[in-house]
Amino acid sequence: MPIKRSEAMQPLSRQHHNALLFCLLLKKGIAKKADNSVMKDFCISFWENDLMHHFQLEEDLLYSLGNTYPVLQSGLLQMKDEHTALQQYMNQIKIHVTYAILTEYVNLLEKHVRFEERILFPHIENTINSNILQQIGKALVQEEEHNCLQYPIHFWE
Repeated sequence: MPIKRSEAMQPLSRQHHNALLFCLLLKKGIAKKADNSVMKDFCISFWENDLMHHFQLEEDLLYSLGNTYPVLQSGLLQMKDEHTALQQYMNQIKIHVTYAILTEYVNLLEKHVRFEERILFPHIENTINSNILQQIGKALVQEEEHNCLQYPIHFWE
């Protein structure tokens, strides 16, 4: 059953949904041994057009909540550490891509999204006051929705 997210946090959750779709498509490509240079380009495109921006939003809007709500600090630190690890994987993929690295990357990204959706976001929503949650929502209201299925090369088919 889907988790009911506060309206304020829904734009981030929709971006997470797209990230999980990205993971699914990449897993399909890996399973069928699709051209890893095409999957590399798919990863770079997703990183530059979606994930980098998403990580920046989360860090700008959420990370400082740990200063006001110390109970959130460990989860927010985990979020930021995983962002850094995913960026390091992306740097490696840009240099030399292998199926093993792509698999590690997709597994970490999927685990990261599940952590934020199932643990961190509910914890934030249950901890912070409604005014701060509304401010976050206002900052996210203009977020565009993307769909990685629009990538022109369907290596996963």
